[in-house]
Amino acid sequence: MGCTLICPQHFNRVKNDTSKVARSSTVPYQLNDYEKEMLQRHWESTVLAQEPDLFLKTMLASIQDSPKLLDIISCKMYDPGLENIAEWPKLQKMAKGNCAFFTRQIVTNRLEEKLVRQDSERLGAIHIQYAPYGFKPTFLDIWNSHIVELIETVTFPTDIDRLLFIKAFKILSTFLCTLMVMEYENSMQTVRHKERECMKPEVFMITK
Repeated sequence: MGCTLICPQHFNRVKNDTSKVARSSTVPYQLNDYEKEMLQRHWESTVLAQEPDLFLKTMLASIQDSPKLLDIISCKMYDPGLENIAEWPKLQKMAKGNCAFFTRQIVTNRLEEKLVRQDSERLGAIHIQYAPYGFKPTFLDIWNSHIVELIETVTFPTDIDRLLFIKAFKILSTFLCTLMVMEYENSMQTVRHKERECMKPEVFMITK
């Protein structure tokens, strides 16, 4: 991870591998127009109105399920403790960021595939900063299952709205998490490649 300072010339040699970046484009975006409309109709007015702390609760449930997440979020710099973890500023900031990310996709981007893909790929690559502290893509599966469980407790105007919204949200959330994992793995492969390059001995040609 420290190769940037040790041998930056190797970083210059490794360009963005477009074939790796394009790998996430093979993941189908399966939301239809009606499902998009259902998400847009109920995301803020129904789900967030009833569960304003949806993402904080999701994080807390995920940490309870996998305490290792606490080390990752704190970057092993300190232990915030479990007693008052809901008041931990960093966790609250992450929860607000997650909420803003989903709201951006549903409300601002209006679930337009190109924009949703771009944002998800960027966010997946950013997660590489947590790799040294034990981050695993499986943590996203834990997070995803808990947010769905919480949304299932929300009261919708009709039972059919509830069923359709949850179905659409599962499609969206699974798509987002899948792209994030793929871009995270791509970034990890790039880092490993650069580290191997840094370990190669330099070859000097002596000419007369």
